[in-house]
Amino acid sequence: MFFNILKGRGINIRKSSREDDIFHHIDFYIDDIGIDIKANRHLGCIWLERTNVNGDNGWLKGRAKYIGMDVVELNSFCFFKRKDLLDFVNQYTETTSNKDCYLKWYTRADWNRKDEIIKVRYNDIKHLEIKRLNYATN
Repeated sequence: MFFNILKGRGINIRKSSREDDIFHHIDFYIDDIGIDIKANRHLGCIWLERTNVNGDNGWLKGRAKYIGMDVVELNSFCFFKRKDLLDFVNQYTETTSNKDCYLKWYTRADWNRKDEIIKVRYNDIKHLEIKRLNYATN
């Protein structure tokens, strides 16, 4: 959907390579700037990934310059600088094994998983939003 919206608006967008997608967390390039798109996010629940299940860099530590989140209730892609999101969540140090907690690093080490993800609300990060692309009329 993101690709088609931008292509329809005449934006120079191209799909990343499989390697860039998997290892660098870049889904698309717009004028050679990497963007990672996250689908199906909600105002009350947005998960941000610092470390993936294998212990490798999660998408917050990827090479994309921007993260675009499809926030369902807003009918929009909301854009953030990846580094701004990483800097924001790095201020939190408490961990939990309870997936219902907000602003705490959720880990599943007891399941032999190495991921570190943090649950936020849109309101927690909206001050970092740099652009919004509404798709309700497309």
